[in-house]
Amino acid sequence: MAKLSNEDKSLFLKHGIIRLRRRVPLKLLQKIQSSIRTELERLNIISQGKISSAKIQNLSVFQQTGRLGQLVKIGRELDQIISTDLIDDMNFLAGKKLKPVQLSPQLLLSLPHRKDWSLDHLNWHLDLEIPYHDVIPGIQAFVLIDDLKVHGGATLAIAGSHKLPYSNKPESESAQKLLRQDEIFRPLFDGAIQNPERYFRPKNMSGIEVFLVEMHGSAGDVYLMDLRVLHSPSINATKNIRMMATNRFVLT
Repeated sequence: MAKLSNEDKSLFLKHGIIRLRRRVPLKLLQKIQSSIRTELERLNIISQGKISSAKIQNLSVFQQTGRLGQLVKIGRELDQIISTDLIDDMNFLAGKKLKPVQLSPQLLLSLPHRKDWSLDHLNWHLDLEIPYHDVIPGIQAFVLIDDLKVHGGATLAIAGSHKLPYSNKPESESAQKLLRQDEIFRPLFDGAIQNPERYFRPKNMSGIEVFLVEMHGSAGDVYLMDLRVLHSPSINATKNIRMMATNRFVLT
């Protein structure tokens, strides 16, 4: 398997996120897919291939992912999804050795939400307090367990947002506060977005390219994200179940 290049590292440092294609064996992913579907049937969430739990399907995007993650339990094959090669890649990108926050990766599942896809009222957040100095505190790996179409519920990330707090030193402000002050990005946090596609085109903010990334792709693709990047679950507007797994890796 090809090693990441210095160019890959430069792009990661710049954008805070990189996509690696087909990095997990398909045979392993098929076992995990089967285990997830078996669990969903056991829990009466799906029946004969159709969604049968309106109670879970009607939860908000964030609540549904959390609830399914609590309910669905699968075997040890999930522990194999982030290989030592992937960990080596993360160590290379971070420039330091990293360790996993959790022993096992976390499942990220979402059912079709029975609503149109939009960017309104999502849950943009960070999972840690960012460091004062511009250093990578860790990396989060997102693995696509199954093919994931555009608007299929993939995690969204605001590329470049990890650099914003350091753009105006010494008066540091959070990325979210700076984005709320921007005419283009403010609606991401306030709702009522008229033209969602504009957010996927880079906008220059204090010399930093800022744009949305939707983590869609093929089974086995992996997205590696700087832990300082703002991200959110999204609406699953397709007919398929979104299947991803994630784990965070921090400095040892």
